[in-house]
Amino acid sequence: MPESLELTEFEKNIYNIHLRISRQQRNQPFKYRKDFSSLDESKIVQLKKLALFFSRFKHIKIEEFIIAPFKVYDDEEHFELSYYNTLKATKSYALYQKKLLFLDPDSDEQLQNIKNSLQFILTFCRENNLTLDGYLSHKEAVAPSFVIHLKEHNINIYTLLGFKSFNREHFQLDSDTTRFILDEDLYNQLDTFRTKLFASKKASVLVIQGLQKIQTLLQQNTCN
Repeated sequence: MPESLELTEFEKNIYNIHLRISRQQRNQPFKYRKDFSSLDESKIVQLKKLALFFSRFKHIKIEEFIIAPFKVYDDEEHFELSYYNTLKATKSYALYQKKLLFLDPDSDEQLQNIKNSLQFILTFCRENNLTLDGYLSHKEAVAPSFVIHLKEHNINIYTLLGFKSFNREHFQLDSDTTRFILDEDLYNQLDTFRTKLFASKKASVLVIQGLQKIQTLLQQNTCN
C-alpha cells in the first residue's frame, strides 16, 4: 500500500465507529476491524477526508455525526462512508442536534447529555482555575464561554438552567449577535426549557446534584 494511503489510528477509529453504529442501528453483531491492509482504496480516501473534517471541527463528536442520519431519516438503514463527506451529512447532523435540543429532559439521550455537560464544566473550570460561579462570567474573545460551549454542543441548556443565578441577562451580547451564535429556538425558548427542567423527575435532580458535586470538588482543589 502506498505510504499516502496508510491509515492513521485516528482514521481507523473513524472506520470502526462507523462500523459499530451501522451494525447496531440494524441490530446486527459487529466486530472491530484490526487488519486494514485489504481495505478498498476508495474507503481509505473517504476516511482521510473525514479525518481532516473532524480535525478542523474538533467540537463535532464523531459518534454524534455518524449516528445523526440514522436518527433523522428513519426509513434509511445504512449510510456509506462517502455519505459523511457530503453536505447532506452536515445537514443531518444539524437536524439531529435540533432534535436532541427538544427531547424530553428525562429521556435517556438527554440525561446522558447532561452528564457529559457536567463533566465538561468541571474539566473547564479546573483547567481555567475557575469557581463554579465563575464559569458563567468567563469569556472567550467577545462572547461568554458558555455561549460558545452551547454552540459547539459541549454543554446543554438544562445544565445551565441549574445555576441559580442563570438568566437571559447572562447572554451579554446584543440579541442579533446572540441569535447568530446560538440556535434561535434555544434563545427564544429559555423559559420553556426552564419549565420542562423543573417539571422533570430525573433531569432536575441530576443537574442540581451534579452542580453541587462540581462545586464541592472545585472547593477541595482550592483548599489543597
